[in-house]
This record gives sequence, structure tokens and C-alpha cells, in this order.
Amino acid sequence: MRKGILPIVLGIIIAFAGTRLVACAGPVWPNQDEQRFLDAYRDYVDKNATDDQLDRADNLFVETVQVLRETYVFDVDTAKFVDDAIAALPKLEETTDRSPDNIVGEALDQSLHDLDPHSAYMSEDMFKRLQESTEGSFAGVGIVIAQDEDKQIRIVSPIDDTPAARAGLQPNDRIARIDDHDMKGQPIAEAVRLMRGRVGEPVKLGILRKEKSFDVTIKRAKIEVPSVTASVIDNDIPYVRVSRFDANTLEQTQDYLQELKEKVRNPRGIIVDLRRNPGGLLDSAADMADQFLTKGLIVATEGRGERKMRTYEADRSSYFDGIPMVILLDRGSASGAELMAAALRENGRGVIIGERSFGKGSMQRIMPLSGGGGVKITTGYYTTPENHIVQGNGVVPDIEVQLKDAEEFDREIDLAHALPPRRRDPRKTITTVQADNCAANIDIERLGNGGFHPEDQAPNPQTDEIEPQDGDKTADNAQADKGEPPHDEVLECAVGYFNNGMLAQYRSQVEPLLRAGL
Repeated sequence: MRKGILPIVLGIIIAFAGTRLVACAGPVWPNQDEQRFLDAYRDYVDKNATDDQLDRADNLFVETVQVLRETYVFDVDTAKFVDDAIAALPKLEETTDRSPDNIVGEALDQSLHDLDPHSAYMSEDMFKRLQESTEGSFAGVGIVIAQDEDKQIRIVSPIDDTPAARAGLQPNDRIARIDDHDMKGQPIAEAVRLMRGRVGEPVKLGILRKEKSFDVTIKRAKIEVPSVTASVIDNDIPYVRVSRFDANTLEQTQDYLQELKEKVRNPRGIIVDLRRNPGGLLDSAADMADQFLTKGLIVATEGRGERKMRTYEADRSSYFDGIPMVILLDRGSASGAELMAAALRENGRGVIIGERSFGKGSMQRIMPLSGGGGVKITTGYYTTPENHIVQGNGVVPDIEVQLKDAEEFDREIDLAHALPPRRRDPRKTITTVQADNCAANIDIERLGNGGFHPEDQAPNPQTDEIEPQDGDKTADNAQADKGEPPHDEVLECAVGYFNNGMLAQYRSQVEPLLRAGL
């Protein structure tokens, strides 16, 4: 491991993360402002709440305000924060769970979201699930699910060699019930929650398959979900897709890179695909970039008052050193994916093709609270090797490839209470092309067992361990029904960059700039 990196078991993934887990301070006495909230929230809790429950909830609030005061990326007006938390209480009158912990947690969550979109309170259950997701494994049945237009939970595919696959579940099966809970109209988050459990515990699924309906009981098992897949394109282009950065990403990547190195003796180029990658563990993203860099700064963090807090330097031997590289980004590439792409380009290693990325360049820390649960607090900005900041700006591709009929898409800067941008990279896109103008037929040989491939799935379907962002059915899901991979025009355009495709004419413009560090 790189010197100074926290043990990977301490990292916690978030939706777009690059996150660290640290310990909170113990119980502290409330100040005058904090006491105002402690007096106010008691009017909204269950009248039968015990003194111990109230004391634990009091400490939860005071600890959180202390963390904000000491670590938030900007100075926080704690008196206003308390006022906002008090103002949130009347909105909780219809809440069914009126325990002190839940009332305080809900008020905290709303007030934290008013600071920025990524700061949040997490209940004990949410905190545990977040920890599980960083490990790249979970206890469940092993299926990829989506929600169709009829608000039914649909199986996109069972993951190979899992209890769901062995039980004979098939793509396009509908899950009507989970342990006798009717799932019609229920969100995917509820299906995720109900299918989780302890290893060896059974879960009963009510399945609809065409005109048939039947029940199947499946024992939960530890499910390993790959974050990396790899292929060989047109016999001589290694292709690595990274769908997120978790605790297993580096090991999976190194295994694939070694296999690709042995399989492709004279590579024409290499493609690293970071599209739809929402981020994850910062250490993992930095280690991934380090696989292709022999030296140079990868990323740094900048805290309150633009104080530099931490740096990640390349110190590994480089795979495919000297081989031309393309990095694929799109509007769904965020956080660690953006930082990895910027590090490779700014160190002169690769050309970015695709779309401007999401623009999430803030750092969160996950801090456990002494009474259970935790808080996710924004503590800084990430800076690229050339001291640019991704937050609110995104990473601009060297060559932009536009998809036909692309829908409008909110980026980080469009989110409510988004942190302000700083120090934008002045680079400009060299050219913009339409994807269907440069697409071409390519031959893809997949490595591995040929099972679950994240690149074949739309961003929306979810495995049953991950909280969904959007469960609606998409056109790509319809292709998944037939077992056919979606037509990937952007990838086809990128392959053309290495040979005689439409984008090849720009090699002479882009690569000298890379070598010059521009």
C-alpha cells in the first residue's frame, strides 16, 4: 500500500464518493445554541421515550455540531444551523417513528443537506449498509434488478454462481412478493432492504414468469460483485472498464492487466472506460491511476482556507508503458473517476474521449457517532496534478462524442446547495463529433467467466446490495431483456482513434500536447 494511506477497511463508499471514515469525539456538553434544539425537539418525540433514549439523541446532535464546527470545508454558522434544525421539526409531525434518535436524525439530515448535497446523517442501519457496499460484497441472493413501467420489480439478470442463478431465476422474471411483502409499486430501495440479510438465512420470493406464478425460497450467501471487467478489442486493444472504486477494485484490475499483458503482445492502444462510474473510495481511485503512472502527483486534497491536507503520488511500475491510451468519460463519471481521468491526462498519459463529466470534486468523511449511526460531512475539495478543481466544473474531454437524442442531465453544479466551483481547468475541447458518424464494427473478446458485465447494463438497474439512484426502465434495459448488449457507439469511435477511424486525424493534435504536459 502507498505510504500514509489509511487501511482500506476504513473507507466508506457514497453515491459519488472518495470518502474516508474517521472517529468522532465522545460525549460533550451542549452550548447555549445547541441546548435550544435539545429543548425544542422534545415536543416532537414519543411521550414514552426514556431518559436514556433522550440522552443518546442529545449526544447525537451535539456531536454532529461539534464535527461541523471542527471539520466542515467552510466555517459553519452553528447558530443558523441550529435554527434550521429547529425549523425542520414541524415537518416531522407526520413521521411514524417518533423515537428521539429518529426525530433528531431526520432534523439533522435536512439541515446537513442545506449545507451541501452530500453531507447527511445516517441511521445505524444505513451506516452498516454503506460499510458493506465498500467491501464489494454483501449477503443477498445475487440479482440485478430494475423497475419497469408498471412499477414492478424486474430481474435484469442473475449474477453467475450465486443462489439466484442456482435457483433458476431468469431475466425478465418479476418479483411480486418478498417474504409475503407485496412489491407492486414499491421502490427498489425496499426490495434491496428485504432481500438483504445474514449469510444462510432464507428469503422467499414470489415470482411472475410470463403466465406462471410460483414461490422460490433462496438462502442468502456472500455475493461478490466485480467492479472491473476487461476485454480485448479487435485482437490488439486491451480494454478495462471500472464501474466503481471499492476495496477489491485494485486487486481485480491488477489480475486483468496482467492477463491482458500476456494475451496482447503488441497492443495498438489501451482503453480505460470510466463511464457511469460514480466514484467510491479515494484510495482505490488513486491506486488505480497509479497502475498506469511511474511518477507524478495523482491527486491532492484542499480543506478549509485552501489548506493542503493530503497528496497521493505515483510510485508503482506502469502497465502498458508507452502505449497510447484513451480514457472514456461521460456525464455520469463522478468523483474518483474524474480525478483518475484528470491525473492520467495531466501526467501526459492519455487522451480523454466522451462527454464532460459530472463535476463532483468535494471530499466527504464518514464519522461514526458514539450512540450509533454516523454523519457524512464535506471536508474539502480535490485538486488535480495541475492544481485545478473538478468541483462544479467537471473534466472536459479532448474529443467530445455526442450521442444522438441525448437527454438533458443535471450535473453537480445544478444540485441544490452545491458547493461553489474553484480554479477551473482552462483546457478546451479540440473537436466535437456525432457518435453515429464515427461508429464502426468492432470485435470484442471478453475476459473472465462471461457472466455479469456492468458495461452491458444501463446506469439504472441495480444489484440487490446497492441503493438505487433511479429505478425506471430505460431503452438499454429492453435490450437486456433479449440478452443483447447495447450498441456502444462511443467505444467504437474510441477504437477508431487508434487506427483509421474518423477520430484518428486528431492524434497528431492531441498527443503532442500530452507529451508537452499541456
